[in-house]
Amino acid sequence: MSFSGRTDSVLLRASTFASGEKPEMFKRLIVCPIAIFLALGSGVPLFGRGLVWRFLGDARIQGGQDHDRIQVDGQQGPFRAVQVRVSGDDFFCQRIVVNYGDGASEELAIGGRISTEGRDRIIDFKGGAHMLESVEFWYFKESWEHAPHVTLYGTR
Repeated sequence: MSFSGRTDSVLLRASTFASGEKPEMFKRLIVCPIAIFLALGSGVPLFGRGLVWRFLGDARIQGGQDHDRIQVDGQQGPFRAVQVRVSGDDFFCQRIVVNYGDGASEELAIGGRISTEGRDRIIDFKGGAHMLESVEFWYFKESWEHAPHVTLYGTR
């Protein structure tokens, strides 16, 4: 007899789903987590790796020179890292020199191509956050079909 009562209970639950009436537990267990996942997932690209990046400046790389400088407004800092994004053509960067607001500088040997393929370079500063004065890009002179455009972002 207890077996029969259990079967009726299962049939009652199955008929509830079949008739289109969804129990509250189903909504809490399935619908809510999916909604939360979609809501959180849509905001991730805005803050790459959980960091907020502020625009600091940009420069068009010219083939007639061997370096360019992006001047940074000192009122925006201090920053603990910068991100370099490139559009146009790739370019071969020898080194990047970060000039701090206190007159110190940090030279970073790159010795490779900075690609437009979506691989942004993130440069963490030694010793924590610094006020920035400028960032210099030293590169090989080349002739490009589309001159590289370098954009610099900073995070606190």
